[in-house]
Amino acid sequence: MNGLFKTAAALALALAAASGWAQAYPAKPIRVVVPFPAGGPVDQTARALGARMSASLGQSIIIDNKGGAGGLLGADAVAKSAADGYTLLFSSAGALAIVPHIAPSMPYDPQKDLVAVTQALKVPAVLVVAADSRFKTFADLKAAATGSASKVNYASAGSGTTPHLQAELLKREARLNITHIPYRGAAPALTDLMGGQVDMMMVDTPVALPFIQSGKLRALAVTSAVRIPVLEEVPTVGELGMPKVEAYNWYGMLAPARTPAEVIDKMYGAVGAALRSPDLKQQFEQQGVQVVGSKPAEFGAFISAESERWGSLAKAVGAKLD
Repeated sequence: MNGLFKTAAALALALAAASGWAQAYPAKPIRVVVPFPAGGPVDQTARALGARMSASLGQSIIIDNKGGAGGLLGADAVAKSAADGYTLLFSSAGALAIVPHIAPSMPYDPQKDLVAVTQALKVPAVLVVAADSRFKTFADLKAAATGSASKVNYASAGSGTTPHLQAELLKREARLNITHIPYRGAAPALTDLMGGQVDMMMVDTPVALPFIQSGKLRALAVTSAVRIPVLEEVPTVGELGMPKVEAYNWYGMLAPARTPAEVIDKMYGAVGAALRSPDLKQQFEQQGVQVVGSKPAEFGAFISAESERWGSLAKAVGAKLD
């Protein structure tokens, strides 16, 4: 009886300690790894969310940019971190759904070594051409890019990037004969696009929007299911007869596998609260971005589906990690 009492007492103390630990979290600053260089859209989004999360959690959110290998290096660093809730990953689709299929070798398994917290945003792409391009509409582009005589090409931010695969999806569904010109990043690709060295490009909406609004680029289509309010005159791929080209880049928060469920829930709540803040929500809408805030299980299932979709396409087109 005495042994039973001691066991019960120990269990009660353990549960009390666990409960107290969960309520105390976070007790120190949280590091959020962005697996891309500073200044890009993923980094800017992470910083905007981090500032609001810091206020609600009562702890600093430190953004740690760890770029390289299409996001692989940063994601691997998080996958190998302690599962205590103090190191998180904020990534776009590439490191989680594309890179695992095109890297020569993988130091981590996104499905086993990371756990989903929440999908924050869906980011439609815009099919753009230079403002002075001969292509005024998608019909013009398709007419020039159909048949063996086509000399139409398209730029991308690099082989295996989301814009590259979105363009390949368009190529397949619209039966276009277009040649891929990969660049090392979106900036040099956009420079050559505006300069007339390449014909077209798929670009994340927040990146393309300033150039469209300033008259340097012309938008021919968006890959969202419905028209984007800030580009309401631009048709969707569905309206153009290509519903299978509906596709998004996306940003989300993840943690190392085996992170306690209480921590995941708390971070899910903190990101969700940040996404619901009126000023941030308005900012995203003005960029043509869609707020999601999905539950952890929903985001995990979504990553699996996206990995299957983009992985099969990446292999089919022979995408390589630069």
